[in-house]
Amino acid sequence: MYKALMFDLDGTILHTISDITIALNTALKTCGYNFSYNDEETTKLIGMGAHTIIARVFKNQEHTKKDFDLLYAEFQRNYQKFQGMYATPFEGITELLKQLKKENKLLFVVSNKPDHLAKIIVEHYFPTTFDLIYGHQEHLPEKPNPYLIDLIVNKYQLNKEEVLFIGDSDVDYLTAKNGQVPFCLVMWGYGDYQKEFVKDSQFIAYNDHQLKDIIYK
Repeated sequence: MYKALMFDLDGTILHTISDITIALNTALKTCGYNFSYNDEETTKLIGMGAHTIIARVFKNQEHTKKDFDLLYAEFQRNYQKFQGMYATPFEGITELLKQLKKENKLLFVVSNKPDHLAKIIVEHYFPTTFDLIYGHQEHLPEKPNPYLIDLIVNKYQLNKEEVLFIGDSDVDYLTAKNGQVPFCLVMWGYGDYQKEFVKDSQFIAYNDHQLKDIIYK
């Protein structure tokens, strides 16, 4: 049984893709671009923070650094504006987190979402649930770097075998692998589940009941 649980945010505990899509499309329109994305297409852009989203938007398009910086800044503004507009907790997650909190498990969010936005939305949907909420801060490493895993492990004097990292993507898988902690892949999120990391994941949960069984294994 695990003492501490580290959760990814987008695609793991919260269904947020529509918020990201509307923020991106609004930014594109404001910056004068004549294309947009649907939710399915947006899932292919995410995984390593806002900077990577914009880099993937421009991957096959000619652009200048000014173009990039303008769209990035506009996306960040809209991301904050639209955050939480359509977001909902995934099925069973709220109840599971409440049970874990009641049993005094250490609960953490480890996300590549900008840190201040991660704190706002997590506290909105899961108030007083998590011991610490970490998003990405400029000039600090982001997932799949294990920086946040090591920070939490050292702060709470944990043994790594006492920690379970839970996420929905190859970025989360690599974060846990790099941090040398057990990993559970949830299959309801935004990961590319055709990739090799699915086979290599230590645990796989297709629903909240399976996740609970893995946590209490």
